[in-house]
Amino acid sequence: MPILKKYMDLDGIPELRQFFIEKGTKKEYRKNEFFVRLGQNHHFAGFILKGGFRYIGYTSEGKEQIIGYSFENDFVASYSSLQIQQPSIIDAQAVGKSTVLLLTYEELDAFYDNCGITNFRSKVAETLLNDSSNRLLSLYCDSQEERYLKLIECCNLQTILYCSFNHYFRLFAECYLTFK
Repeated sequence: MPILKKYMDLDGIPELRQFFIEKGTKKEYRKNEFFVRLGQNHHFAGFILKGGFRYIGYTSEGKEQIIGYSFENDFVASYSSLQIQQPSIIDAQAVGKSTVLLLTYEELDAFYDNCGITNFRSKVAETLLNDSSNRLLSLYCDSQEERYLKLIECCNLQTILYCSFNHYFRLFAECYLTFK
């Protein structure tokens, strides 16, 4: 069973998707365009109709670390920062041409308050915390191959292969230039 995206199984997620479809504002993102930037306040959450995003953290030396992905029929946000209305702690960057339906923080808040599902906001937050804990444990305990297989198990394989090819091609080019 995949360790990622357990929140997608929560009661209320189909209603939340439908709310995005009915109320969301459509926005197109070009490859490498950012949905949210580290250190910036962001007042939107998105539902991905097409494409995908990678979440990027940075080492103390400023090196990029891909820490997660969201693809079609999933959500994109710096969720913890959005919920407490603080600057984002990550970047979310389009991995290709992507189409997203956007809701403002206020619209999402209104959905949580009026959806009729008791403690839905808390259930989402608790499930995201559990997903984050499982990813951290996987990072420390699973091999790179095991983590990759878990990613494939829960996400769109074609999109992952496209992202991986570009990522590994860039790494190959960097290594080649380093050792040349």
